[in-house]
Amino acid sequence: MKRTVGLIVAVTTFFLLVTKSLYVERIELYVIIVSLSLIAIVFNLTSKQWKKSGEIVASSAIVGSVFFWVFALTDLIADHFMYFLPSGNEDGRPLPLVLKIQEFSDDLFIASITALIPAVLISFLSTTLFAKVITKRT
Repeated sequence: MKRTVGLIVAVTTFFLLVTKSLYVERIELYVIIVSLSLIAIVFNLTSKQWKKSGEIVASSAIVGSVFFWVFALTDLIADHFMYFLPSGNEDGRPLPLVLKIQEFSDDLFIASITALIPAVLISFLSTTLFAKVITKRT
């Protein structure tokens, strides 16, 4: 499980770093949603016992919200240091990283809710479908 989640995190971080934007764009949001779904699926399927529906939704929501903030803040910090360092040509004082995070925190909260809903639905449906396939085979 650790290797799979690590691979998903590495691939997602790579895709987030490739785009030169200070903010989490739509395509980056889709990448985050897919990775959150995959991480939640891996987490739910590798648990020691099969879970009830409410537990799957709760664990997917917790995993999804934590990893969304990790991905979003990693993207914001990396883009700040890779592409948007002060160059001296600014019209006024350049915005430091802390103020950028403050400026985008409300939008990131809305995006986290927006990303969390499809991630929970996808992970819930795929986990319950996988559980039904496994129980039919036995």
